Amino acid sequence: MGNSGSGKTHFITGAIKMLKKHLNYETAVIKSIHKHEIDEMGKDSFKYCEAGATYSVTKNIYNENTIFLKKEIEIEDLIKWLDLGPFKIDLFFIEGFKNLNYPSILCVKELNDIDYPLGKNIKMISGLICTKKHDAPGNLKIPIIDIEKEFEEFLKIFNIKL
Repeated sequence: MGNSGSGKTHFITGAIKMLKKHLNYETAVIKSIHKHEIDEMGKDSFKYCEAGATYSVTKNIYNENTIFLKKEIEIEDLIKWLDLGPFKIDLFFIEGFKNLNYPSILCVKELNDIDYPLGKNIKMISGLICTKKHDAPGNLKIPIIDIEKEFEEFLKIFNIKL
């Protein structure tokens, strides 16, 4: 979690690369988009859902596939659906859902972006703060982790076995 421009995507893409490289993990990302539609008005997939299709699946020649699910669904049900699906997922990243009760990573750009008190689910801090030198304040009890330099520490925090 973190504000726009805090490095959430930076952290997640770095973590995905490291998990694939070192553990051959299959990952999935579920991202909450607050400001725009996923599908573009006028496109066929948009028209199919607008007409009443629950699913609209697209596939192109580059093996890029999308599944538009036009149905209200709770995040926990979406995770369960993906977990039971035909493709093995070792780890999920969830971005933009602030009120979930899962172990979390706070992404910040600067030290002064850290709001106190930190929630009980926040296990580490990362994001764009890791792209520059910083000294963590003494009262900070949660580690600031650069995923590429301290990958094993990330694994330990989230109890992921090598």
